[in-house]
Amino acid sequence: MSLTQRWLLVTAGVLFIAGAVSASSQSEKAEADPGDQQAALMLAKLACSQKITSGLVTKNFDQIHRGATELSSICNATAWAAHKDPVYAHHRTELRKQAQKLAKMAEEKNLDGATYSYMHSLNTCINCHEYCRDVLSIIDDSKVNLKVVPIPSN
Repeated sequence: MSLTQRWLLVTAGVLFIAGAVSASSQSEKAEADPGDQQAALMLAKLACSQKITSGLVTKNFDQIHRGATELSSICNATAWAAHKDPVYAHHRTELRKQAQKLAKMAEEKNLDGATYSYMHSLNTCINCHEYCRDVLSIIDDSKVNLKVVPIPSN
């Protein structure tokens, strides 16, 4: 099994678990603030990631392209740009660039390039969540019961 395939399997497993946690919390979502656009954007990005992962493991370039295009659209959403921190802005910009590159790799039917771009975008997501949680402290983890935490919560 190649390194790319191993990374895809690990990523697919992580996203599957995240999706299961998200699905199991549907009843909790009804209690959440319906105006929380940030949480909705984070859940939409997670859905795009799941679509991309599914496309990568099945070599479905149309699905990869759809997921990457949707992710790019979310990255351009003005509601996501609420926090003015320069490092947070860098993560937003980097994710947008990776989504665009991923769409291009899907158009070119370049599975290795798409995989690399996706892994880089996933790394960007993890780094951003780590930064927001540990440096900006923009979310109070004690009030959140989800394993996948939408950021920022306020």
